[in-house]
Amino acid sequence: MGELSQRIGKKLEHYGNSIFEHLEWKILAQDVQIDCIRAAHKNAKSSDKKTHGVDILAGYYNPFTKRQEAFIIECKHREWSNFIPSNLSLWVEELCNTIECASTSPALTTYLEEYTLIGGILLYNSSDNIYEMERALKSISQIKVPRRRHPLMIYLADNSRLEKWYSFNAEIAKIKQNSIENSFGIIYPSIGGSTWDRSPVVTPTYLFSDYILASYIKSATNQGVTTKVDIKALFCFEHVTDDSLKYLQDMINELQLESRSDRYQEVHFYFLKNHLIDFQLSL
Repeated sequence: MGELSQRIGKKLEHYGNSIFEHLEWKILAQDVQIDCIRAAHKNAKSSDKKTHGVDILAGYYNPFTKRQEAFIIECKHREWSNFIPSNLSLWVEELCNTIECASTSPALTTYLEEYTLIGGILLYNSSDNIYEMERALKSISQIKVPRRRHPLMIYLADNSRLEKWYSFNAEIAKIKQNSIENSFGIIYPSIGGSTWDRSPVVTPTYLFSDYILASYIKSATNQGVTTKVDIKALFCFEHVTDDSLKYLQDMINELQLESRSDRYQEVHFYFLKNHLIDFQLSL
């Protein structure tokens, strides 16, 4: 984990956008200062807050809502000893305050344009390469955030989640390189009877999910004849357990993948264990 943590940390320290490189997010702005317009916002010494810092403002198209959405991303590259409930609660509250002021800030209006600011993501990376999963989960479960009149969508990604994204990014790049015309796309199922969609964008809903269903096209040559092969890819980001295998089985049944007679279709399962391991099933 140490080497990967250093690479991720370097990107966070410099507010780089490569962590979203293959997720089809657009970096709208970086390292922007906005004025604080709410008297209720205080700094660490309980005095009035003057400004808020926006590390990254990123946007994407959401196939579910059919609109352009934006998130403020706060980057924390701190020693593992700082990953405690009180600090996490403070960081989340600071992020919420930044979003509240940013939503009407003239300094960000130029960057947002057609994008709707809907929430924030707190990225944490251990700067000393120490990380304990059980302690992380316990600390996260104890986060306390004051009630707000208008709820905000806030996500938190620690070392474990960042490593999954890093591996996911690398695998998408590899798939695109070997597919036809960079055909990789995430499958967005229908909602309320609407038609399903396929998009290269990976929305926050999927980034923080344990399973992602995607598809792409690759070419195959058999006895001199080149054909297109339709690949369905199911990414499993949790530890492989009986429950996760049962879920995969249910996915196969639900999508009726096993009943398709087209010999040019394949199903690939990607299990995460420090990196993504591809398991192929030809149908």
